[in-house]
Amino acid sequence: MPDTFVKTFPCGGCGAKLTFAPGTHTLKCEFCGHTNEIAENDARVEEQDFETYLHALEGKQETFEEEHVRCDKCGAEQNLGANLFAGVCSFCGANIVSKSYAHRRIQPKAMIPFGIDRQAAQNDFRKWVKGLWLAPGELKKYAESDAGVTGTYIPFWTYDCRTSSDYTGERGEDYYTNETRTVRNSAGENVTETVRVKHTNWTPASGHVDYFHDDVLVLASNTLPRELRGAMSKWDLKRLVPYQPEYISGYRAEAYQVGLREGYPIAKEQIDATIYGLVRRDIGGDEQRVENVSTRYSEIKFKHVLLPVWVSAYRFRNKTYRFLVNGQTGEVAGESPLSWQRVTFLVITIVIVLLFILIFGSRH
Repeated sequence: MPDTFVKTFPCGGCGAKLTFAPGTHTLKCEFCGHTNEIAENDARVEEQDFETYLHALEGKQETFEEEHVRCDKCGAEQNLGANLFAGVCSFCGANIVSKSYAHRRIQPKAMIPFGIDRQAAQNDFRKWVKGLWLAPGELKKYAESDAGVTGTYIPFWTYDCRTSSDYTGERGEDYYTNETRTVRNSAGENVTETVRVKHTNWTPASGHVDYFHDDVLVLASNTLPRELRGAMSKWDLKRLVPYQPEYISGYRAEAYQVGLREGYPIAKEQIDATIYGLVRRDIGGDEQRVENVSTRYSEIKFKHVLLPVWVSAYRFRNKTYRFLVNGQTGEVAGESPLSWQRVTFLVITIVIVLLFILIFGSRH
């Protein structure tokens, strides 16, 4: 790994470390306020050939182990989690970096810098908690305190692919007829009514669809619970910029745990789902039956990118809960404990309302 991949940027005013200021193009000192502009990088964000990299990775084993590292600034020794390639020194705040990460065959070439700062992320957390009616009061008190959030760049793969698909199926055209039926009304009397009945006429269909799938996104981290990943599903990937160490300064950054080869079948599920939708649209009609789809996949390319997330963990009755804020969009997802007193009150209220409806409804 080049020495410039992760760096510490000293403040020209007081010597403290500079931290990237979200939503800007500057590094800022948290102590004296001194700022440095981040130089423009006019490099292009380009995809890389999937098959070429798979061949290069053949037989190569990449390790994921906690690493004992020494801070280059203050000399303190500490552990860097197996999922991280960059962190922040617990003693002086300087960036610390995994030495073994230099042996990774694939390193991020692009990223979306944080657009939402720590204060905004904390405010988003407080708003989210206020909307949790069944959450314990202690959680709401925690949200009003200076709840800690950590800025972390999460690794993703993006896959591009061109597909060419032949399909067979059936096209359904709906038509309606009026039918007369005898039914029993609420008074127990037999009455005759006319109803409109839908029928579908099916005819064979076959065809061909071509499509270019651009930036199919796959999470390359295993550290966050699946139920929280929805907040990381929507990104404006047109805002990707070339990787620059300045944007990492003051933040954690994860190394991928889901490899390039392992990520592709996940992307392929999304690609195939898109193809299925395209086939249904091509069949047309009111309804569709898809019987067989044969697809050829070509021009597969990828990018390894880092995307920004604010993460917080809090404990309640000896259990850890987490929430996160998308560092670009502000979308929030979180885990929350339940207040059993409030759940009980809600259940009792529902039972009373149902009894009220049954009692008074039976009198009419």
